[in-house]
Parts: sequence; C-alpha cells; structure tokens
Amino acid sequence: MTTKDVVLDEHFRLPLPEEIAHLTREEQDSLEKRIVRKMDMRLMPILIVMFWLNILDRNSIANAKIAGLPKDLHMTNANYNNCLLIFYVGYVLTQLPSNALLPKVRPSIYLPLVTCAWGLMSMSQGFLHNYTSIMVVRFFVGILEGPFLPGVIFLLSCWYKKEEFGKRVAFLYAGNILSSCFGGLIAAGIIGGMHNVAGYASWRWLFILEGLATVVIGLVGLYLFPDYPRTTRWLSKEEQLFAEWRMANEVAGIVDEDASGVWWGVQQALSDPLTYLFTFMQMMLTTGQSFTYFLPSIIKTLGYDNTITLLLTAPPYFVAFCGSLLIAHSSAKRNERCFHIVFPLMTSILGNIMAMTVKGFGPRYLSIFFMTFGVYVVYNVNYSWVSASIPRPRAKRAASLAIINLMSGGATHFYTSYLFPDSGAPRYYVGGAVLSVAVFLCASTALAIRFYLARLNRKMEEQEISGGGVEAAINANKNHTTAYKSFRYAL
Repeated sequence: MTTKDVVLDEHFRLPLPEEIAHLTREEQDSLEKRIVRKMDMRLMPILIVMFWLNILDRNSIANAKIAGLPKDLHMTNANYNNCLLIFYVGYVLTQLPSNALLPKVRPSIYLPLVTCAWGLMSMSQGFLHNYTSIMVVRFFVGILEGPFLPGVIFLLSCWYKKEEFGKRVAFLYAGNILSSCFGGLIAAGIIGGMHNVAGYASWRWLFILEGLATVVIGLVGLYLFPDYPRTTRWLSKEEQLFAEWRMANEVAGIVDEDASGVWWGVQQALSDPLTYLFTFMQMMLTTGQSFTYFLPSIIKTLGYDNTITLLLTAPPYFVAFCGSLLIAHSSAKRNERCFHIVFPLMTSILGNIMAMTVKGFGPRYLSIFFMTFGVYVVYNVNYSWVSASIPRPRAKRAASLAIINLMSGGATHFYTSYLFPDSGAPRYYVGGAVLSVAVFLCASTALAIRFYLARLNRKMEEQEISGGGVEAAINANKNHTTAYKSFRYAL
C-alpha cells in the first residue's frame, strides 16, 4: 500500500448514481430522512398490525381450548397436541420456496394476498364439527401463514440499514408480544360475552372475528405495501435511486441483485456457516418460547375460572413488551447484539426453574413473568443480528432468513407441541427442563457466534492493512487515491 493508499472510516460514501450526483450532502441527508419517514409511516404500522393478527390467529386455538373446543369437536389431549403439530407441518413447507420466489415477484401484492388467504382459512375454523376437519384446516392455515414472517423480515432488510433495522424489527416483533398480551384480553371478552350468539359457541366466534379482521387488514396492505427501492410506485425517481444507493453504500457496494436462478440463493445460504449457527440459536430460542401455546392451561392450574385465567395471561406479555423495546434501543445504540441476548435469557432460565419448584400463587405467577421476559425481549435483537450478518446479495439473504425461520418457527414445534401434556400439570417438569436447557444453549450459541464474527472482522482488517482484497470491500479511485470501505459484522 502506497502513501496515497488510505483506509477510510464508516463515513466514506460510494459515488452517487449519475442522475442524483448533483445533490449536496445536506440534500442527501434530507432526502434520506424523507425516505425513512415515508417507510416508517406507510409500511411499519400495517406490518405491525399484520404480525399482531398473524400471531393472534395462530394462538387462538390455545384460548379456544379452555373455552370448550376439545369437548365440542370430541378431541382428546393428544388430538389437541396433534392440531398444534399439523399447523407447523404446513408452515415449514412454504417458507423456503416462498422466500426463494420473493425476490422475483412484487411483495406489495404477494404478501397482502397471503394475509387475506390465511385470514379466510382461519375464519373457517369457527365452522368445523370434528377432529378430522380441524386437522385439515390447521394444516392449510400453516401453509398460508408460512410465507409471511420470513418475507416481511426480508422486505425490511431491503429498505433499512442495520442501525435502523433493529429498531424496526423490535417494533414489528412488539406486535407478537402485544398479540399474546391482548389476545388473552380479547379472548376473555369474546368467550365471556358471546356464548351461543346466533347459535355459535364462544370459541367459534373467536376464530370468526379474528380471521375477518385479518382479511380486512390484508386488503388495506395492497395499497400501503412497497416493492423494492427501484420499483416502488409511490416513491419519486430521485427517492428510488437514493433508497437503492444508501443500502448499497452501507455494505460497501455489494450488489443486492443477481442474475442467477431462484435456487442460487438457497445454495449460497447453505454454504455459509452463519446460516447453521443462527438457525440453531433461533431454534433454541423458539423452544424456550413454546410454553406460550399452553399458557392458558398452565395458568389455569393456579385455580381460577376461564375469564380470570385469560386475563392473567396479559401482564407477563406486557412487561416483556416494554422490555423488548428497551433492549432493542440499547442494542441499536451500542451496536451490540450478543450480550443483549445472553443476559436477558438468564431470567428465563430462572423462571423455568421457579415454575417447577416454588409453591403458592405469588411465586408461581412471578415465575411466568421471568419465563416470558427473557425469551421474548431478545427475539428482535436476534433477528436483526441475523439480517445484518448476511447482508447481500438479496437472494442469499432471503433464503437464509427462510431457512432460519423454517427450522425455528416450524420444525421446533414438531417436538414442542408435546412438552406440556395435561398429565404433567401443575408442574410440567418435562417442559420446564427442556426449556431451561434450550435457553442455555441459545445463550451459549450467541457467545460462539460473537467469537466467530470477531475472528472474521480481524481477518478483514488484516487483509486491508496488507493491501489484500476483501470480499466485502470496494475500491473507489479518486485523484489516484485508493480508498477502502469495508463491511464489518456487528457483535
């Protein structure tokens, strides 16, 4: 490296596209704020509501269980667990193919239509009369819900820089926690006030009303959703070019497109060790959250009726919601991921141990707060870490996110659906033990990923100092001075 060779810091910028090269730095900053504000005001609210309904529709069966669904459909406890499992069989089948296809289609049409479809299918659960029919419908609800979450995470990663992405995922995932929180409150209102309305049991109205709301929101999404930066119809040409440039600038000019086939991205994802590490970490985290599908039944062992039981499900999730926003803000501000995952998870381990050992309403209910807090507050940090660590190209990122969500959001439920049988009440020793081990393994994997990424960062720094090429670097020749702008992994 000559005396004119310099290594520039993160503030170095790639050249602007010719059409907007005339913009001053102040104009660029103003344009960037306008684009982010448009996305925040147009996309984020509808996404949060959609995700809220996604989890609400998925979890409503847990609330319906204590309101008489198994009795009306002549189901045993094993039959109920099978209904939980069959949903995730369908769920895993569509995630990877959907995300492999997503870079080639218009998200503004595809994702809202998927939302409408699962809403209609979820509604139909309110009109079923036997075990076989609900098994079939739950399978297709899973098929239709599968594309949503990995697709949404991928879409956000196309628009938000890594320092912006974590906060948006935090607000998105707040929809999950709030759904679990208000889902119990909504269920308490419907189950307590709509029994035998129009001749339908209250648990049937739970599916009908929540599914109908999902369809309405899906139709609204057709108007509000964006496509990709270069093709979004409600951005000006200047905004489109700058939106695309700012994402390329963040990752040192690595192109976010490829000319290869749909499955090229899958092959690239499967060849990256980070895909496997993040997949295992996310699987363990999802395992740690699996009590949520049995929480009404767990809380009912405290001795209260159905309405009080459903109301008691809300406070633990509300505390977790507040904690998730604080943890996400701290993680983004400090640009740190690992320890914002590891330390909160310790509270979940404590909660699981307490749930298996303590007696009395107060200590047992407190254990549910601890169980919920750790595994829910770190979820958004975990997902933002994944996307920031597998930045580009677009097809690889989409495939990686789909694989991770497929295994964690789908395959884990092949065994977690059976961790809390009614015969295990009130202590549920098997479930508590499995969840404790899973949360510990999640924290350990986060530490291993931090070590691995730190080593990759050191390797890139050494290559730059020696003048070697770096995969995530670009050379910008200005006045015969070679400048290097390099990607760095967040730790």
